[in-house]
Amino acid sequence: MKLKAILVLSLATLVSLGSFAATAEVKVGTDYTVLSGKEATAKPHVYEFFSYTCPHCYSLESVLNKWKANEKPEELKFEQVPVFMSRAPHLTYGFYAAEALGVKDKVHSTIFHQWHAEKNVVRSKEDLIPIFAEAGVSAEDFEKAYTSFGVESKVQFAKKLARDFKVITFPMVIVNKKYKVESYNNLNEMLGSFALENTK
Repeated sequence: MKLKAILVLSLATLVSLGSFAATAEVKVGTDYTVLSGKEATAKPHVYEFFSYTCPHCYSLESVLNKWKANEKPEELKFEQVPVFMSRAPHLTYGFYAAEALGVKDKVHSTIFHQWHAEKNVVRSKEDLIPIFAEAGVSAEDFEKAYTSFGVESKVQFAKKLARDFKVITFPMVIVNKKYKVESYNNLNEMLGSFALENTK
């Protein structure tokens, strides 16, 4: 099935507020669904499946950055997973190469900003080289990381996660490997007390 971007309720509203909407009790079927056949993790763990090509993922990024800086529970593990697309494999490899080189935060935000704010589409692996250079990484070090076994392993694991969670739209937020966020209206609660209380 073809991957596509989707906006669940109003991300634009969340971004305009500069934070999450007011929290309320979350409801199954409205705020989240329970994934069939999945067992909750022993510790709170949130996945965000995203694509650099997706404008809604770009909108959600600023909201999540504020959450990570101000609201994220210390004990919760938050993990972003780039959705692999055959027409743009360099984006997934680039994400994990940046992680391996210790420049993920800078490279990640630059790719998003260039693509959506500057309308400068990162079309190829070669387009990543100047972005990494801005982060202080030489072309040689970039190439070594990009083609490394470690990065390849993470790319394959990202593919497996996307298959396991049947990711066909994004952004997709999964809480504790069992609950899929369906509405961003109570995202603060979903990623806060709900995630902390609904573990194994």
